[in-house]
Amino acid sequence: MRSNRTFELTMTARVAWWSLVLLLGCGGPPAQTAYTRAVSDAGAATARGRHDEAGERYLAAAAAAESPRDRDEMTYRAASAFERAGGEARAVTLLEKLAAGGGERAARASFDHARLVARHDADRGDALLVAAIKRFPDSGLAAHAVRSHLSRREAAEGPDGALRAIDGLLAEVGTTELGETLLYERARRLEHAERHALARDTYLEAARRYPYPTGALWDDALAGAARAEEKLGRPREAIQILERLLAEREPATIVGSYERSRYAPARFRIAEIRRDALDDAAAARREFRRVHDDFPTSLLRDDALYQEALVARAMADTDGTCAAMELLVRTLPDSRFAGCAPRLCPRIKPIRGASCPSPPSGDAAPQSSSLSFSSSSSSSSSSSSSSSP
Repeated sequence: MRSNRTFELTMTARVAWWSLVLLLGCGGPPAQTAYTRAVSDAGAATARGRHDEAGERYLAAAAAAESPRDRDEMTYRAASAFERAGGEARAVTLLEKLAAGGGERAARASFDHARLVARHDADRGDALLVAAIKRFPDSGLAAHAVRSHLSRREAAEGPDGALRAIDGLLAEVGTTELGETLLYERARRLEHAERHALARDTYLEAARRYPYPTGALWDDALAGAARAEEKLGRPREAIQILERLLAEREPATIVGSYERSRYAPARFRIAEIRRDALDDAAAARREFRRVHDDFPTSLLRDDALYQEALVARAMADTDGTCAAMELLVRTLPDSRFAGCAPRLCPRIKPIRGASCPSPPSGDAAPQSSSLSFSSSSSSSSSSSSSSSP
């Protein structure tokens, strides 16, 4: 036991010795420079909510920075700090300087500069925004900037003004990543103007030029094209486009999912078209069942089974009606339609506390779920910045 204790003390002493040697050999901890001290002071001021002081310390860090990249980063942080402190004039000056340069912060500074200027001068801010869009079309901020610009043009000049603005931007930056957003926004506005043939063609052009899987708006574009075909009285063509969308669906082979938000609504919409426009009840029932079976995470699964049951009921198919509702109660017992099961199928026992939101008094199926296939921008989403009609 004593020998083990002696060994431990010896090893501890050796580790301490070599740690001291390495520390002295490396010159000890690095001395704090003017740059690192200023950055640290700025962070501390920010934590205390003293943003004006933080801005000054970030400017000191920018002055002490050895690389252009660090200098620009600190200048940008200073601008952000002054804006938070209410010093927009200083923020605008710093952002304008960064925007004029060619550093990594030039793009972000350009869009932020336009945003701040627009608070006091809408026309000049919009002009700066357009200039930023043209200079940095591949920036992650460009798509949102485009939508802001188009909203302003549409408010001032109507839909045609927005379309003219889109055409002008397409001529200059249409071959960049931003071209997808511009084409989609053009198609969406044509759809709202009920120019359905042009809308369809533009949606399809967007899907062709920016295909799956890289096209962020690819599925939205095909969904829009299908809506246009429906408006044009071409339900079969609409189904073909929706099947084209669904053909790209991939099964996930690792943790996660390749599902896009349009897939389940596309299958649901095919079922509705077959039921309502093509009067093909049997096919509609099959399509509604596929929504439940093929999309295990979709919120439309219970809607689909309920619609399947209503179609079967309209066909006087009692067994088919019961089969759909029994499946709903078994797999989705918390569904808002579970309380409707005994009304549609007498052999299903009433569920305590469950009610039916839309008692099936007739054979017509409610259409509320079609809202899931309305026009929108996703980012894809996103993302992100959706534009609803």
